[in-house]
Amino acid sequence: MPSVYDTYLCREPASDVPMLIRNGPDEYTALLRTLQRSADYFAEKEHTRAVERLQLEIARVHMQNKRWDRAARVLVSLSQTSSWRRGGWWVLLEEMDWALRDCARRIGDLQTLITVEWELMCSYLTPRQDWHYDFSKVIDGIKTSTPRPKAVIRAENTLSCISATFAFGIAEGNVGVLLPSQLTVTSCAHKDSTPIMISQIKLAFEGGLRSLNIQHEPTEKPEASTPDGLGHLHRVSLEKASSDAASLPSSPNFSQGSQPLVGVADLVIAPAGTKTLWLDHIPRDPGDVEVASITLCMSEADFDMEVIITDQEQMHQDILWVKSPLGLLPKKVKVNRSSVVKILPKPPKMQIQAYGVSQNYFTDEDISIEIQATNEEEEQTHVSVDARLLAPSGISPTLRWALDGKGDSREVATEEPLGSCRVDSSSKIIGNLAPMASQKHTLRIQGSPIAADYILEVKARYYVLSDPETPIVKIFSTKIAIVTPFEANHSFLPMVHSKPWPSYFNVDGLDKNSKTDGGELEVAKGLTQRWSLISRIASLANISLMIESVELQVVEIHEGAICSISSASGDTVTASMISPNDLQAHDFVVFVQKLDLEDRRSTFLDLRLEVKWHREGFLGPATVTHFSVPELVIPFGEPRVLATARNGNFPPGAIYLDYVIENPSMYALSFQLTLDISEEFAFSGPKNVTVELVPLSRYNVRYIILPHVKGLWISPQFRVFDTHFQKSLKVNATEGMRSDKKGVSIWVDADS
Repeated sequence: MPSVYDTYLCREPASDVPMLIRNGPDEYTALLRTLQRSADYFAEKEHTRAVERLQLEIARVHMQNKRWDRAARVLVSLSQTSSWRRGGWWVLLEEMDWALRDCARRIGDLQTLITVEWELMCSYLTPRQDWHYDFSKVIDGIKTSTPRPKAVIRAENTLSCISATFAFGIAEGNVGVLLPSQLTVTSCAHKDSTPIMISQIKLAFEGGLRSLNIQHEPTEKPEASTPDGLGHLHRVSLEKASSDAASLPSSPNFSQGSQPLVGVADLVIAPAGTKTLWLDHIPRDPGDVEVASITLCMSEADFDMEVIITDQEQMHQDILWVKSPLGLLPKKVKVNRSSVVKILPKPPKMQIQAYGVSQNYFTDEDISIEIQATNEEEEQTHVSVDARLLAPSGISPTLRWALDGKGDSREVATEEPLGSCRVDSSSKIIGNLAPMASQKHTLRIQGSPIAADYILEVKARYYVLSDPETPIVKIFSTKIAIVTPFEANHSFLPMVHSKPWPSYFNVDGLDKNSKTDGGELEVAKGLTQRWSLISRIASLANISLMIESVELQVVEIHEGAICSISSASGDTVTASMISPNDLQAHDFVVFVQKLDLEDRRSTFLDLRLEVKWHREGFLGPATVTHFSVPELVIPFGEPRVLATARNGNFPPGAIYLDYVIENPSMYALSFQLTLDISEEFAFSGPKNVTVELVPLSRYNVRYIILPHVKGLWISPQFRVFDTHFQKSLKVNATEGMRSDKKGVSIWVDADS
């Protein structure tokens, strides 16, 4: 039964839009108008891909109505602006290219035909099964006019079937020295296509390098080939072009002032093949050189074509082809931009040498280095030298040339390598040097307090007297390693101060200030504490060093106190030799007294250890190295307990153990003292006693200990409980004792 449709709501398509199904100029115009309005609408919305699809549809409508010229204009405009190449939309690109090829052949646009045939040769597009790809016959069957048709293609605007890349073999070269480079031409044409013959390749450079013109000439077998036989290496000899040489490539980036260098090579490129041309230039001027353009020239029987490559990304080559026993193999280029090379001036023959450079220097040590300049030029030269020290950020030791007979001494500042462009203009003028003559000058480097690796750079600027307008520079650099000679650690111990405290009931004279000889008021009338500081100095040097003196110094005192420091032995430190990895201990006594008797704030001491030392056999002034000491916090407002121990005479083997309880507060405090029984020792003294201490007073309780063990640490458990503040006080060990998790421990000699 035939289908029946209701048409009262929607008419039949033929009745609704009859113009779309009947042929005629009105229908053609209306359809183009509709497509163009759609394209304009999507263009306002910035829907680029939709606009490009509609332009392709507009071209199809022109072609269906045999308006080939109009279709060609639309397709040429679309080809120049299409995003399909960048996005890899090969199906749409292929459809556009075949349509443009059809239009170009019908209207006789040979330049467009050559350009689109070049793109259709690329293997990224799907090959037609019944099509023979031969670029030399792309305009067969079409009448050509005079002059010969010539197409010029920009590689960045087309999908080229042949690519060309360039790389310099080194990152830096010199004027007058061979500069190796490679030009690699690779075919990505369809595998069944006919090989393409390039008639010549033109290279233009920015900078002081001649342009190159490589012409095609069949040669013998290549110098090397890849294992698969698709890649070949040819070495090209370059020479100056004759006066009738081919014109230079049309690029605004290179100089027209000199003739190009020419060479010959086999430039027939098979599908999927690679031709690598090894080129040796001789730079003529210093400066940065960069490849500006590569032009591939094809000269067929009926037409000419040029492919100009100026995009640096397309010309970039990240490998170099090198010969090996296995054939031609790729090698990764070590620089980021292989198409750029820095051409340095002519290699200088001035020699700069440093004498007296040690393997390691130490912090705070002044350094002296002999710098010698030797003239190996064939003529007399005039020389001056600059010195700078590349230092890590934040470090700025200075350099100074030692005085010579002329009184020439210039100070040179260091330069930070990152984020700094300071270059000191001071220099040491050596003057005229005869051939093979030399001069030495001493460079002094101020000692640095920070261990780091420095780079000493000495730059000799000179010119030959016969050519003073041509400056020549010789740069010498050496590593200066500065390491720390010593390492110090410190330990603090409280000690019992032997002098009596001021009496709470007798404060006469405490408010009377006396004057020193300098006229300053001496107002320190507060409590005094005695502390022991032991500094252990370890040698990190690889040689023996002589320590002349070690001194503990006060940097700053906080919270109202005065401080005095003395050696524990009472004698001055004598000079002593410290060997590598050796350790020396230095004991100091620190006295701290409050300025005001009523001041109960804790005092903070900032100290530093000063070590004067020098290398063995050095006769100059000693090097001074400072070590920071951790901040010493001295409490004055809270009670504390100090334990001291010494060997007693009676009974034999006894240890006299004293506990000093201090009450520096303005309160009368009560303490409960308890010494626990232990299997390690017997003792004589109060086992449990309560002590009342008035303000600003101390109390000493003594125990006689008889150890049951020998050659071991014993730990008497002495507890002090403050009944006023309801807390237990910590027992502090003094010299000769140790404090661990068991409390205060005492050493029992094995022979006691």
